[in-house]
Amino acid sequence: MIKKELLRFFRFSIIMMIIASISYADKIHLKNGSVIRGEIISFNDTSVTIMNPASGIMEISREKIIKIEPPLEEKEIKKERLEAEIQRQEERYYVDFREKEKKLISIYLGGGLNIINGGDLNGVIQDYKQLIEDLNDYYTTDYTADLKEFKWIQNYKGEVLLNLSRSFSIGLGVEYLTKKNKGTITFSDEYSGTVNKSFYYYNYSLTDNYSEEPEYELIAIPVTFNIYYFIPITKRAEFFITGGIGYYFGKLKYNMPYISDQEYTEDQYLNDGTYLDTWIRNYSYTGTESYEVKCNEVGFHGGLGFEYKIFSNISLVAEGNYRYVKFKDWNGSWSDNWNWDRTWGWSDTGYSEDSGSETDSIDSGKIWYYEEEYSDLGKQYRYMQLYEEEPIPDPEEGISNIRQAKINLNGFSFRIGIKISF
Repeated sequence: MIKKELLRFFRFSIIMMIIASISYADKIHLKNGSVIRGEIISFNDTSVTIMNPASGIMEISREKIIKIEPPLEEKEIKKERLEAEIQRQEERYYVDFREKEKKLISIYLGGGLNIINGGDLNGVIQDYKQLIEDLNDYYTTDYTADLKEFKWIQNYKGEVLLNLSRSFSIGLGVEYLTKKNKGTITFSDEYSGTVNKSFYYYNYSLTDNYSEEPEYELIAIPVTFNIYYFIPITKRAEFFITGGIGYYFGKLKYNMPYISDQEYTEDQYLNDGTYLDTWIRNYSYTGTESYEVKCNEVGFHGGLGFEYKIFSNISLVAEGNYRYVKFKDWNGSWSDNWNWDRTWGWSDTGYSEDSGSETDSIDSGKIWYYEEEYSDLGKQYRYMQLYEEEPIPDPEEGISNIRQAKINLNGFSFRIGIKISF
């Protein structure tokens, strides 16, 4: 019973709403004597569009109309009043947005990419790849080098802003820039042949395989101080100019696992072909060379940005900056740890085997840049390595242009983020 009563009440309510909507609807009297009731939703000089609860939206030519109730002039007046009121509200909001003082504190969180020059780090990577190509051309070898330069670095930023006025703010922030590049280098040689002696000869074969996987990781954490100047451009959008200074904590990590495997076999025969003996010498080792260095520097940056307010206290921010910072005093430690196995001897007396592990390290040193000339190739190539003391130029070995390595993050950065004001 209760359900039936509720259903009746629901039906009655809908019917009353329809009757009310029809009773107070606009009326269009046509020349053929019919009357169309509904809500006029638009009109112009040639037609009137009305929405009827039963028939839907209808467009009626003015030539078929005798009279419209209420007159369209009243609707036009109401429309003009409504539009004027909306305009006043928008203008009032616009004035408030432009002239109202900002909230005192804002917090910004964002992220993006920083295009970088890289300095000596990229120069060394470029030259190592070029060296492999030149060796392949000169010696017709098949060495490979898959190495990537540091052309960009990921950039994350957090900042607290103090809004001094409608146009000026200052900010204290922290950024985190990081990029890791891993490559692969392979050397593979095979030799075989016959060597003739006075009363015997031998056939030999040599295989030499070597591979390494160098990995660089570059990290920079700048603590920044920034000044902002804001220029409103629309009701919700602002353009800003920014500039500042940063103190950068830089870190460079280098890690290179490597594997080497050499196998030499020599089968000896008398000149008449009688087999004598076999000599073997096999040597293999695996290890990891690594270093970690740090450097702190002061850098500068400046740029432009755009802020769009999506709520009263939340804005979307897009900005572009140019960053200038050079790291040139890298200090840290280096180590090389490897395990080796070797087998050697004659087949008739039995082979000998041996194995072990070794470590070499530098507790404190600097990253030095130098150039080395390959006389066969007629070129110089750039290198970067950690040493305890400054290396000495050696003309006989082709070592020259020694100085401390310089790595920079100079370049443009692009970031998007969100700003919350309190």
